Parts: sequence; structure tokens; C-alpha cells
Amino acid sequence: MGNKMNRNDVAKFAKVSPSTVTRALNDHKSIPAATRNRLKKIAAKYGYVPSHLGRSHYQKKSFRLGVIIPYDYEKKTHPLPSEYFSKLLFGILHEAAKNKYTINLIADNNLSAEEMAKAVLSHSVDGLIMFIRKTGDSRYSYLHKNKIPFMLVHDYVPNKPYLYVDCDSRPGMEEAFKYLVSKKVKNAGYLTGGNDYMNSLDRTKIFNQLAEKYNIHVSSIVDGDFSRKSGLQAAKEFLEKKLPQAIICANDKMAFGLIEGLKQFDVHVPRDLGVIGFDNQDVANLAAFKLTTIENPYFEAGEQAAKILIEKINGEKPESVLIDSKFILRESL
Repeated sequence: MGNKMNRNDVAKFAKVSPSTVTRALNDHKSIPAATRNRLKKIAAKYGYVPSHLGRSHYQKKSFRLGVIIPYDYEKKTHPLPSEYFSKLLFGILHEAAKNKYTINLIADNNLSAEEMAKAVLSHSVDGLIMFIRKTGDSRYSYLHKNKIPFMLVHDYVPNKPYLYVDCDSRPGMEEAFKYLVSKKVKNAGYLTGGNDYMNSLDRTKIFNQLAEKYNIHVSSIVDGDFSRKSGLQAAKEFLEKKLPQAIICANDKMAFGLIEGLKQFDVHVPRDLGVIGFDNQDVANLAAFKLTTIENPYFEAGEQAAKILIEKINGEKPESVLIDSKFILRESL
């Protein structure tokens, strides 16, 4: 016998069945600990590594996670180039690899709930991670009813048992308000991300609650759509009203657009007012003008999403997770 064994060689050498080898090397509790340890030593000595396919066949798992990403086929738009998505995706990849999982990216060009479920039921993937989608997505209830393991990232449905991971905007925003109070700011404006996404609605709600708590007058709220262009356009709307002492934006892209738009009207940040972004994208610190922002730890959120989904797939009972944001003071305030 050569130095390299396959599964059948290990089984023959150890006088057990090939399926026992597979179970033992995957730490299945039906195999006594002493037998598991003996087979692991034999496998290590002769360089046998159990194949992913063998593990999948025995456990009836694909050891792949499906990551559903929004995709507009007509406009050819998707979030892959965005820093927000990249950090989340790397977090998912990191945790998946740690658990010997791979990931499949699945474009959501109006996929039906049945198509999503089929990906799991056909063993293409073991569960689904679903990114931000518009509020009121009816597909969640179908997946839940059919016991399809899935979880939401930066989305949740109130009063429903769907697992989710989100960044809690309140701690970082509260730090920002405390700083505004320390600088004697009496009025502030807010640039929203629109009304289509739950995390945008939550940030607007938290802004209003904290403004009331810290006795800061809300002089104006303008709707954007998370794009730099909407920040640029919002500058005129803020100027048509009474310009506040500070404006908090629902993301960094809009904050940079707003600063650029205000400059066109000879209004300069931070000379004339302060601007705070949200997300702490790399550009917030790398740009010539460093943006004060509220950081959401997206890499950690991605890790948690994969961790919780794998626990769910394995029959455990994980809980949803909220990760604290934090305030980062730079030059725009």
C-alpha cells in the first residue's frame, strides 16, 4: 500500500466500513470517540483528506450558502461594486470558509419564493442569506412556512420570527447628538435614504427620537435615495428652507453629494454648517476632505450572518443579532 490512502483504504486498514470512516472524520456522535480518534490518526498518518462531496453525500448537505443579491436585468445594476456590499460579502466568505462552506451568488431579478426554495430543496445550497430588499417582501413568509433556512441582512420584519443581522444605528447616532449638544447646536436637518427600505425608515425614526430627547429642533427633513446624486440635489432643498446648523445624512455617498451641492451655492462645510454621514465607507477617511460619520461594522455583520445561518442549518436555535454603530469625528463638523 502506498503512502496515500483513499476512503476505502482507510476502511480496510481499520477494519470498518467506508461509511464509518466518513462518519468518524465528520465527528458524528454515532461513532464512539475512541473509534473516531483511531480513524483520524490513521487518516492523518497516510494523508487521507475526506472529500467535500463525500461529506455532502453523507450529511445530505451541499455545504454551500446562497447569497441573494438584488439585480436589475434591464438596467444591469447590482451592488457588487459597492464598498458596503463588499465588506458584507467578505465577512460572509470568512465565516463560511471557517466552517468549510462555500457561497453561491444568486441574482435576484424578481425571483419567486418558489425558485428560492427550490435552490435549497434541490441541495444546490443549504440556506439563503438575503440582502436589503424593499419593505413588505412577501417571499419571506413562503420561505418560513416551508422551513427553508434563511436570514436577512440589514432588514427585518416587525413581529415576525425571521432571523436577521443588522447594525443598530442608535448608539452611533446618539453619540453624534451628544457631540452636537456639546457644540451648542440648536437645530439640525436630516437627509433620508427614502421610504422603501426598513433600515432607512429606522434611521429616520431614531433621528427624530434623539432630536426630541436632546432638545434639538428639526428644521428640515429631505428625502434622498442613498445616491450621491440625491445628496447633490438635496442641497437646494435645504437652502430653500432655513439652513440648519448641522445635517445628518443616511449614508456617506449622500453626505459627499450634499457637501458638493452646498459648495455650488457658496455654502461651505464646516465653515457654515456641519455634515455627518453614515456607514464610514473608506472614502470618508481617504478623501481630501475627511467626513465625520457613523460607522456600521459591515464585515462583522457578514460574519454573523453566515454564523447564524449555519447554526440554523445545523438544527440549532440561534437568535437575531444587532451590532452597535459608533460615531467617528473628523473634519466636516
